[in-house]
Amino acid sequence: MQPALRLPVGLAVAGLLTLSGCGKKGPLVYPDLLVPEAPQAVQLEQRGSSLQLSFNLPGRDLRGRGLQEPFVIEIQRRELKPDEVGECGSCPRDYQPPLRIDPEFPEPARKFGKRLVLLDSDVQQGKRYQYRMVAVGADGEAGAAVETVRALVCSAPPAPLVNATIQHGGVIELVMQGTVPDNAELVGYAIYRAAGDEELPFQPLVTTLGASRYLDQGVQPGTRYRYAARMLVRRWDELILSSELSAVVAASLDETPK
Repeated sequence: MQPALRLPVGLAVAGLLTLSGCGKKGPLVYPDLLVPEAPQAVQLEQRGSSLQLSFNLPGRDLRGRGLQEPFVIEIQRRELKPDEVGECGSCPRDYQPPLRIDPEFPEPARKFGKRLVLLDSDVQQGKRYQYRMVAVGADGEAGAAVETVRALVCSAPPAPLVNATIQHGGVIELVMQGTVPDNAELVGYAIYRAAGDEELPFQPLVTTLGASRYLDQGVQPGTRYRYAARMLVRRWDELILSSELSAVVAASLDETPK
């Protein structure tokens, strides 16, 4: 009897890998590399009495390749304990059940290009919150989770009043009136603008510095523009707060200037 042929272990494994598949040959791809990357450029800011969470949707998997399959974003929120400091090992269990958001139908969030914005009004003044986000693929595999900073909800300034008028020269003048709280100073006004039936954007058109008047020269005849504003104040502890959003006002260059 002839002795059995023995291959080196490395060659034997290589042979098995070659024979076990069919079709195109290529490197092995581990399933955990096919999941979406974590949400990017995460921001958590107070807007009026609400917290605004925004982030860029993942566009690649963990290999760095473009995503081919649909995915959802799971968002969880937790309320921090009054005496909680530093990191907490029990924090994952403190998060509420996730809110699942489909980027194609993002309600109750809003989508601006690749950025998703969620306004959470179910928060209370004087309490601290933190959010956790993860992208989940169509097969249920979750990518890496990312957590926000911890945010304390403070008392927000009241919404300002905004007046829009047409001025000679083809400009729209906006005048804001707001009540600055005690122990605070005016920083300026964040002005939001939408043309026609567009939604108001989540980023302001401009933020004035200490001024309560703004001339919008980037407008065209035949279009009706809608405006709203938030007042920004700086507290004694250097914390900057934004007010609730003002009522929306509209103006068009086709109206008679004053």
